[in-house]
Amino acid sequence: MARPFLTDESKAALADAVRAVESCSSAELVVAVRPRSDSYLHADLTAGILAAVAVLAVLLYSRWTFGLVWFLIDPLVVGALAGLAASRSDVMRRALTRRRTRRERVETAARATFVERRIHGTSGRTGILLYISILEREAAVVVDTGVEAIAATDAWRKAVGGIEEAVRNGADGVAVAERIRGLAALLGPALERSAADVDELPDEVC
Repeated sequence: MARPFLTDESKAALADAVRAVESCSSAELVVAVRPRSDSYLHADLTAGILAAVAVLAVLLYSRWTFGLVWFLIDPLVVGALAGLAASRSDVMRRALTRRRTRRERVETAARATFVERRIHGTSGRTGILLYISILEREAAVVVDTGVEAIAATDAWRKAVGGIEEAVRNGADGVAVAERIRGLAALLGPALERSAADVDELPDEVC
């Protein structure tokens, strides 16, 4: 992200947005933020291999001469350093991973989090998970059966698409929270909040 996604201010803004959605509907919204959704070891290895091959090419085709030992040492050293650099860089890992792959891993992690956090266990089956993964700059929404009808509408897809676009563009948590508040207008009429409604899931970012 261009700016830190989670700060004290953004955590408060996200929690307030969750409460705003739940105050006018029976939906149970959870926001989960993760630094990444996979190890991306393949990206580190790819960076190391590419760097090692590049160094080997220089040694082979340079007009200067090198001792044979450098053909073994230099590619290994440079490859290891490049792999280490990739392991510490979200930008390099994103660049070395197809967007489709990143998206699939975020969606898989989102579904796992939905189950792990027992968001599927609400009394009205109205749980909603907004999962945000920082390295991939991706967001995924998983809904329970009580929200599936709303999630199938064009208005919902547009609202969720706006949240996903904000995350991809590097928006911070405060900006994303404003987009989340827009879900209230969609959920309120479809999932009316009763007087006996109980907050079953935490409002704070997990």
